[in-house]
Amino acid sequence: MFCGVLVLMSLSVFSQSNTTILKGIIKDASTGYNIPDVSIAVLEQNKGTISSQDGHYQLKLPAGAYSIEYSATGYTPIIKKIILKGEEHIQHIGLHFSETELSEVIIQSDKKKEIGVNNVSKISLKLRPVNSAQDLLKTVPGLFIAQHAGGGKAEQIFLRGFDNDHGTDFAVFVDDIPVNLSSHAHGQGYADMHFLIPETVGDANYYKGPHEASLGNFAVSGAALYTTKSRLNRNAIKLEYGQYDFVRALAMVTLLDKKNFLSKNYENAYIAVEGTYNKSFFDSPQNLRRLNTFSKYTLDINDKNTLTTSMSTFHSNWNASGQIPKRAVLTGIIDRYGAIDDSEGGDTERIHVNAQLESNLSSQLSFKNQVYYLSNIYNLYSNFTFFQNDPVNGDMIHQSENRDVFAYNGKLSLNSTIGNLKSKTHIGFGIQHNNNKTKLNNNIKREQLEIVNTFKVKETNYSLYLKEQLQLSNKLTLLAGIRGDYFTFNLEELFPEPGKDDNDAFRLSPKLSLFYDLTKNIQLYAKASSGFHSNYSQAAVRQKSIHPLPKAIGYDLGTEFKIGKKLVANLASWYLKSDAEFVFVSDGFEFENKGRSERIGGEASFRYQPLPYFWLDTDLNYSYGTLLDEPKEANKIPSAPRFTSTGGATLKLKNGIKGSLRYRYLAERPLVEDESIKAADYFLMDAVFNYSKPSYEIGLSVENIFDQKWTEAVFYDSSQLQDESAPVDDFHFTPGTPFLAKLSITYFF
Repeated sequence: MFCGVLVLMSLSVFSQSNTTILKGIIKDASTGYNIPDVSIAVLEQNKGTISSQDGHYQLKLPAGAYSIEYSATGYTPIIKKIILKGEEHIQHIGLHFSETELSEVIIQSDKKKEIGVNNVSKISLKLRPVNSAQDLLKTVPGLFIAQHAGGGKAEQIFLRGFDNDHGTDFAVFVDDIPVNLSSHAHGQGYADMHFLIPETVGDANYYKGPHEASLGNFAVSGAALYTTKSRLNRNAIKLEYGQYDFVRALAMVTLLDKKNFLSKNYENAYIAVEGTYNKSFFDSPQNLRRLNTFSKYTLDINDKNTLTTSMSTFHSNWNASGQIPKRAVLTGIIDRYGAIDDSEGGDTERIHVNAQLESNLSSQLSFKNQVYYLSNIYNLYSNFTFFQNDPVNGDMIHQSENRDVFAYNGKLSLNSTIGNLKSKTHIGFGIQHNNNKTKLNNNIKREQLEIVNTFKVKETNYSLYLKEQLQLSNKLTLLAGIRGDYFTFNLEELFPEPGKDDNDAFRLSPKLSLFYDLTKNIQLYAKASSGFHSNYSQAAVRQKSIHPLPKAIGYDLGTEFKIGKKLVANLASWYLKSDAEFVFVSDGFEFENKGRSERIGGEASFRYQPLPYFWLDTDLNYSYGTLLDEPKEANKIPSAPRFTSTGGATLKLKNGIKGSLRYRYLAERPLVEDESIKAADYFLMDAVFNYSKPSYEIGLSVENIFDQKWTEAVFYDSSQLQDESAPVDDFHFTPGTPFLAKLSITYFF
């Protein structure tokens, strides 16, 4: 009996000593993100596992030699030869991104990593002409932008029939920090992305409509979310030179990677520095100067906690030729690249400090904490009406702000089951406090003439949301959410009439989406949600009869489908109704409410891959917008795009040659309510070609390859030239970029 026990014990010890736990973390080799849902297969055995939400995996195997295959959609699979001995073997894996094969695109809800979100392909981010990160917005299907102030000011954003101004109804985020600034000196929801270095972007997602519960203020027509890389795949120095004295230099260097500096665990740190100068194609040099820095540090504190900190700094200054009156060009006073007042322009500084802690409390439960600080200093000199208000000195205005933002966000995520139903639950909460001082002055050639007004603004947004994804059956998935936002507005007028006032408001925003998998290659979806954008603090406090958080209700009905393995398409119809259509009159710091509005439209997207190395795509978008409180003969929404289309062809060969040919078309759109005045349409084509080798890359980008004469931004309003006796209603426009070629050379090390 005793001998038998000894034999069993020895066998047990022998068995344990010959069993090894293989575990590790699977990351994107380029960005450093942990990759979920990676398939890990032991080729010698019918055995494997799937990586968890945070990219961790674990397998128990007998000691010995194995071939382990790691594979995931969108990544090149790899096989590792591993010899297992001892109790534990740690094998961290880096997978390299591969351009998506359309045959790999998943339609079924139960097989997608996340439903309701659209991902911008990484090849689309790379093969576009990019002068600043603002150009990355053009990767959102149907989205158009327009620059009309020398390249230093945030662009106008057009999407789903909205002239979003600089972001009033379109939300932008970078590393979960809102880019939009409320009660900004120049426009509500002002979203200036010029602080972002394009090459640091690792991932990009977008939403259409107000359907995402985690997004609050300004996310009405849609939203774009950008995430910076957690690590560099390789160091790089890049030089760009283009026509009209465009010069750009970039350096991206890893400072720390897997070294035992602050911790015995994995850590990475890198820095990126970008400098840009652009004289531009206008008669008066724009002399845009921009200097950006970005640094990021990532630390795996342990298997369950990852800390990420980052800091960005941004400074730019520029001159601008503004919007010029068409009559001045027709009469020969100036040419189309001239200026009535070439002392327009400005300068801006922005700083971000961000810290995020991701904690995996269990295999099913995770908790993310974020704190960030934002500083924004802004000066803009504009002259929209020339000599209409002041025939002697002119109408130049100076808008400025000095802002500090302090914020916290938390998100709890749980994967579970409710009965027999799979459930994904997200609970988010946050607080954002804005402390801002704004000024409006009348100026002469950037010299102050008189102060118009000065305000101190304190605005705080408290938010809470619940988002639930429930697999109701093998075919039907429910995505529901409820969001609450509470705002406090505190306004102190310092000049001309000192005084204080305040207001507060609450907005409840329900969200509902249903996804039905008709077949494994056809999905139907329906969405109904409520969203909002906040009004200026000045309007929120002084116009208390109007809700400070105008509501917007949106509906989407559509289908996503695959035909064979080479074609993926999306067809959708949508409707958006807004409680208020505020127009910011910047030169008078006034807020004109045009009342309720509605928009209806349709979208069609097609992606076709006839060859493994060749893609074709096109997006078609139509919208029709009306003002509900105006007479039918004069109720069209000014500047709202009607029909737009973008698309192109992309090539990526194994010899390192990559190329993209892109088009964009913006149809006629009304500039006044009765449609008697319309903005002309335009059709443009751009091209990008890169030749890549392990140690270098040579690139050529060409904008407007047919050298079309087009207007990038256009308005119809009144102005008065110095020799005119009265104001004149006229087109005021900023000419678009002519043929523009740029050459780039990147050295990797």
